[in-house]
Amino acid sequence: MSYPATNIIRINARISPAGLGNANFASATLFAPQLELPVGFAPDTSRKYFTLPALSEDFADTTETYKAAQRWLGGTPATRELTVYGAATADATRAATLNKARNQMWWYWTMWTAPVLAVKADALAIAQWCEDNTSMFIDNQTGTAVTDIRNPALTTDVASALTAAGFRHVFTAAHAADAYSGSALAKHYAAVNYSADRSTITGEFKKSPSVTAENLTGTAYTAMQSDKKKAVFYTVVDNQGSTDSGRWLNTLTHSTYGEFIDDVVNLDACVNYLTTSLYNAVANQTTKLAQTPVGQAVLIGAARATMQQFINNGYLGPRNYIDPDDGLEKYTIGFEILTKPEDILDLSDADRSARKAAPLRIRLFRAGAIHVVDVDLDVY
Repeated sequence: MSYPATNIIRINARISPAGLGNANFASATLFAPQLELPVGFAPDTSRKYFTLPALSEDFADTTETYKAAQRWLGGTPATRELTVYGAATADATRAATLNKARNQMWWYWTMWTAPVLAVKADALAIAQWCEDNTSMFIDNQTGTAVTDIRNPALTTDVASALTAAGFRHVFTAAHAADAYSGSALAKHYAAVNYSADRSTITGEFKKSPSVTAENLTGTAYTAMQSDKKKAVFYTVVDNQGSTDSGRWLNTLTHSTYGEFIDDVVNLDACVNYLTTSLYNAVANQTTKLAQTPVGQAVLIGAARATMQQFINNGYLGPRNYIDPDDGLEKYTIGFEILTKPEDILDLSDADRSARKAAPLRIRLFRAGAIHVVDVDLDVY
């Protein structure tokens, strides 16, 4: 036999692992009451449904589970799937069910049926869990609860309680007759593809054809838009007799920072993408990521690529700002990475022994969205 070339050229193939993927910010879980679960659907288990007809095989259209799912799986824009989790009746504080579900899977949008949401204590417990676990809670309110929300003199309603707590990861959709209107709004955010250009949205002015637009009193609008309530509503917009029937307005969360829904969702997505990018930069090295300026530069490059992606999709954008470090007005394209590769040379002995990188300091500047236009007319 001939002499094998592999004895001379000794190649060792080192294959990089795939690493982590980004989270699915379209993922939603609806918690169904145990009494509505079909035979064979055990409590504390879940099923995925991709269409409303498929879900109807397990849940009749008279059930609250079907009605809640209808707003997510039906209508416009289209959503791809919904996870239904069987909530055990034995679970008394709602957090127990949510914790059991989270131990089995991850999701972003959290939905419950109307009888649960009608209990203020339950809504607050769900909101607290979602705040603690970075999940967006769709607090759909209807009936008597909405009457209370639209009463400016009342401060004991569920929207006021959520605002007082300052929860970022919950918004309250108030509709007198539609128990699941807010889920129709949430679908617009779930349809965002963060890898695509100009894909991020504002919920303000979006239309939901399946939801009936309400025509309300000035008192009701004022109450919902107050800093104490921050309730989202779907309404008729009028301009001297010309009407636009059906627009979402006041699309705020109950955040103490005054954030709109898209502010919270987009930041969650940005943090997730950045985490994934930096993890893969560290973990997918075939040898190691050196604790040197070159290694630090790799991390900075990964962060820069993610921030540029969020400029491209419209979350971050340019502005002039006052630099808090030197008090000077500066221009930014949408983010500033303040860390330099050479910063790793100044690591403390303790941080070097712990194999840390130099901390990444990044400033983010949101592109925001225009919701209101003021015009000054000078007439001559």
